[in-house]
Amino acid sequence: MGRTGIMVAFAVIGFFLGIGLYALGRWLYPYLLLYLPMLAQADWLIAGVIGAVITLILLVVWSYTSKD
Repeated sequence: MGRTGIMVAFAVIGFFLGIGLYALGRWLYPYLLLYLPMLAQADWLIAGVIGAVITLILLVVWSYTSKD
């Protein structure tokens, strides 16, 4: 698989992960408002933390699968 194929694959994975996280966020939002009202208003913070966690998970998976 070439460089373009890998970038397209990551774009598709990111697209579907974004849809899934959007659905999860809509489900978790009432609980965040109830228990952490100040944090629930910081959408950028929540998105950043979720993005960082997903990126780390993908990096770990990639590093273990590409090991010789």
